[in-house]
Amino acid sequence: MLKELQIRDFALIEHVHLSFFEGFSVLTGETGAGKSIIIDALSLLLGARASLEMIRTGSERALIEGVFSTPETAVSVLADWGISADPELIISREIHRSGRSRCWLNGNLVTVNQLSQLGSYLVDILGQHDHQSLLDVSRHLDMLDAFGGAELQTLRQIIRNQYLKYVEIKKEREHLQNQERERLMRIDLLQFQINEIDQAKLKVGEEAELLQQHQRLANIERITTTAESVYARLQEHTDQLPLYDQLAQAVSELVALSRFDQEITSVAELFSQALVQLEEGSRDLRQYIEGFDRDPQALEQTENRLALLRTLKRKYGETEEAILAYAEHIRQELAALLESEITIEKLTVEEETLSEELTRLCSELRQKRHHCANIMQKQIEKHLADLNMEGTRFEVRITEQPLDETGMDAVEYMIAPNIGEELKPLAKIASGGEMSRIMLALKNCLVEIDRTPALVFDEVDSGIGGRTARSVAQKLRNLSRQFQVFVVTHLPVVASFAEHHYYVEKQEKDGRTSVSVALLGQQERIDELVRMLGGQSDQGATAAHAKELLKQANTS
Repeated sequence: MLKELQIRDFALIEHVHLSFFEGFSVLTGETGAGKSIIIDALSLLLGARASLEMIRTGSERALIEGVFSTPETAVSVLADWGISADPELIISREIHRSGRSRCWLNGNLVTVNQLSQLGSYLVDILGQHDHQSLLDVSRHLDMLDAFGGAELQTLRQIIRNQYLKYVEIKKEREHLQNQERERLMRIDLLQFQINEIDQAKLKVGEEAELLQQHQRLANIERITTTAESVYARLQEHTDQLPLYDQLAQAVSELVALSRFDQEITSVAELFSQALVQLEEGSRDLRQYIEGFDRDPQALEQTENRLALLRTLKRKYGETEEAILAYAEHIRQELAALLESEITIEKLTVEEETLSEELTRLCSELRQKRHHCANIMQKQIEKHLADLNMEGTRFEVRITEQPLDETGMDAVEYMIAPNIGEELKPLAKIASGGEMSRIMLALKNCLVEIDRTPALVFDEVDSGIGGRTARSVAQKLRNLSRQFQVFVVTHLPVVASFAEHHYYVEKQEKDGRTSVSVALLGQQERIDELVRMLGGQSDQGATAAHAKELLKQANTS
């Protein structure tokens, strides 16, 4: 609720400081007294556009400050801005002749746009030149659904959850399909690389073995020639005895000498051992020569294998281990890519299933909305009839729109205030008096769901009187049980129903005109009602009428 309002050097106001209370308050005064200035000042605190003409003549700046109770609905907005949600919100706005306009919220500098956003949680100003939440078409759907109660809102929440899931699945499916060409190209590449590595049948340590084998095959002639020459010297007869025969003869002679001198025996044994080793070595050398691979293609095959290994190392890793590890990695990647094809099919099925389910749920929701819309239309038309707008047609128009988290419906309030006129969007109604009464009817209809704590009605009594005025007053009082209600009025009947009465007066002092505002006491209220009734304070009949209005209002 609005608790305090201070205005300095704004239009015709030099300084006004007002305290406000819960319930129903009215502002009255002579035509042109400046009642609209109070509403304009409040509008600036709620983010309305400022102009230099608003600054009082002779002053360099205008200052408007307000103190509001912090509504729960605004807590998350304040948190997003990094402003603590204190029990009270203190809003200040300063307009300078230099063109600067500064805004503060609990001592924090904020923008006009932020004030406008916050304002929708604080006050609805409903008058000829003002519009807030009920004129915002984007909020009509939420109002209808809130009017529909828990069952409708539960269904809407189910649709929202399913829709968000549907969007996520659709997004993932489209992403995978958009990557399809790259996916297929990657699959081809990975399959080629895996085949290339698999066909090579790599073994860890193979390159070292091949290098050793290559070295042997590249020197095969030298190896075989040398081995055969050595063997010949050891075992074969040439111009002289083979080395083996010579050593055998030496051993025999030494053994013979040992009969004459035992000391030679150890030498004879050493040579005898050497003879055994020479015999074994000769046999192994013979086997080596006989088993040597003289395949002329072996060297070429070894070189080809080494070339293949070098190619694989250049492509996939510096060692056999690295190449094999890379092969395992891309094997897993290939499996995932092949799996994504199955995933696309699965997502497509899920998407289609969810789409069908959402269509069914949205159809059910639309039926419930139409049912609620019919009830709302009748209630609002009844309220409008009570407000001297008989014959007014009100329609909650529901049209189809693309699927989103709210369903497949767009909602806009349509109205035809006069018989024979076609229905038009609520936001395009021109008459300020009609607009105020329409808003009053809507507010009474939506009283259980509207969460804006303060309402300001300007010109709500335009063009009405008699029993209609009393009906307006009663509806305003009904609203004040849920909201803080302010009404700018010229009707004494409406003013009599208020709990708090403020009198706005234009005064002239020292050649300057200024506006003052005062909260009236009981006798002052009677005097003001007498003025509004067109009488004088010393006229007993008019004063009695004023007292009777207050009495009747208090007993209603």
